[in-house]
Amino acid sequence: MNKLNQFTALTLAACLSLTFISCEQEDNKNDNSTMLLGLFTVAEAAKSCETAGSTLTLSTPVEICNPAGGAGVHFVIHDLSNAFSHSVIFSGGYKSKDNALNGPTAGNVLVNNFNAFQFWMYDGRSTSGSPASAIRYEPNYAASSAVRVNTGLTASELPIAAVTDTQCDAFVAAATNCKLNKNGGEKKTFCLDVTQTTSGPSRITLWLDGKNGANCSVKSSLTAENAVVHKLPSDFANNTAPLDTRAFYLAAAPAGTNSGSVSFSKITVSTETAIK
Repeated sequence: MNKLNQFTALTLAACLSLTFISCEQEDNKNDNSTMLLGLFTVAEAAKSCETAGSTLTLSTPVEICNPAGGAGVHFVIHDLSNAFSHSVIFSGGYKSKDNALNGPTAGNVLVNNFNAFQFWMYDGRSTSGSPASAIRYEPNYAASSAVRVNTGLTASELPIAAVTDTQCDAFVAAATNCKLNKNGGEKKTFCLDVTQTTSGPSRITLWLDGKNGANCSVKSSLTAENAVVHKLPSDFANNTAPLDTRAFYLAAAPAGTNSGSVSFSKITVSTETAIK
């Protein structure tokens, strides 16, 4: 009987030891999994950043954040609205935000013979009365060599806030056309790929959220086929140098008697393009 009790006690002790060892191994496994998950989360977070929303007064560009984990190549401008400034300009390749509204001259861009890029949305109602927008890629400071690609977006598709007839009347010659275009698209969200290269121009692809099935919140929905503008490096044949900096800016540009502002809810930036 005593031998049986001893055997039982030894068996229980062995089982408990195995249980403790198993639990310890499981705890170590869980700790390792938690650590790996934490590292993965940190690595993923480093691939993106966010510039907080704000209202920009005329000629006061905001610098857009750059992710800690690498160069920003995909941008989403959320809830953009132009409250009667002359134009909205999203630009890259400039030395600083103080130069971002100017033409790309030797004093404005970072390195000689490098390019500047702009996506601008022209209110137009103070002059022609008709809004417009385009992608502009300008090499080597030469305006004559600039490639300008009109987006073809209409007033209702552009982020242009509504104006009153009274505001239009202030533009005299353009008043009639201004009234025809006084109702713009209000708030709009755009997303862009602006690829990074070591030589030659970037691929530039622009989408309007909700147009042609594009969803700026879902990268997999963004394709070359549903883009508003999709330009390959070969489309900028007169460019021989890359954008020299990954610094990008958003600004409200004045002209004449225009007075207004530009607002957005946030700008998100990613190190990964939508189109691979």
